Amino acid sequence: MHIRELDHQESVEVFPHNEGERELIAYPFDFDRAHFIALEDGRRIGRISANTSKRDPGRGYFGFFHVEETGLSESEDACARALLSYAESWLRGKGASHIVGPVNYSTLFDYRIRLDPEEGDSGKEPFFWEPSGSPRSRIWFEREGYQVFEEYHSCAYRNVERVLPVSEKRYEEAIRSGFSTRPIRFTGGNSPDLEILFRINSRAFQDSFLAEPFDLDAYRTLNVPKYTKLLSDFSFFILNPEGQEVGYFFLFPDRESLVWKTLALLPEYQKAGLAGFGIHHALKLALDRGISSVVSALIRRGAPSEALLSRAAPLKAWERRYGVFRKTLG
Repeated sequence: MHIRELDHQESVEVFPHNEGERELIAYPFDFDRAHFIALEDGRRIGRISANTSKRDPGRGYFGFFHVEETGLSESEDACARALLSYAESWLRGKGASHIVGPVNYSTLFDYRIRLDPEEGDSGKEPFFWEPSGSPRSRIWFEREGYQVFEEYHSCAYRNVERVLPVSEKRYEEAIRSGFSTRPIRFTGGNSPDLEILFRINSRAFQDSFLAEPFDLDAYRTLNVPKYTKLLSDFSFFILNPEGQEVGYFFLFPDRESLVWKTLALLPEYQKAGLAGFGIHHALKLALDRGISSVVSALIRRGAPSEALLSRAAPLKAWERRYGVFRKTLG
């Protein structure tokens, strides 16, 4: 087995597993990055990327991590170890003091792995929006000195009509104060609403965990496929009394549930009780369509929304956990 670093053209043509990854890798980002593949007898058996951070010169990322399942655990272990070693060495050469992953360039794109793939009811088939990867990834990372840096969780709640009375007071207060909602309308890459989403995201998450700066062109180019696939008439903007968009709730149906993916508010509105307002409105939308099950997706441990969701704890059907790992580079 040997590891080979790909040039840019090879990275675009050989490295991706699907067209979405191809578009992401082909985009002309202004940070340093490298792509490596593991080869054995001329056959590709693994891959990994490494890239620098624009916000923190001491931080580097590894991502697109994959080891082919061969049925030979020793071979798979050796491949994982070699890939991580190459990413670490490359980042040391760029001045990084620690490495975080799996993160596909930034948290704007795919990141995290599932931590509990075999636990109880949460061992069901994953949703398409969940982090993918081998159940053994955690073992490989921890063997190489990585530790869980941050945890996330997704929870399914049944019979959510029971929660409506809890959030109704805050919802009515917001309505009386002049707040309202409107559907997010997405009509392609030049959609005005896409620019509004970018503006809200840029401010709402500017100080969030592992946030990296991105311009409108990158956001538009790389998020159009995602929004085309996921945006539904459940998603909505939150409007202030002047009719300006100050937040949004990104939701979509999947299987028999309504998935709550992202709730974002401008900083000056984050303590105005609008999270409860948004959740209540989302519940009403779901129940009006005959959906009584919701999934709160990929919530970071300690996030403010956890306090709101804790009120629905008796209705929880299952929970799945995910993590991002970190290692100090010697």
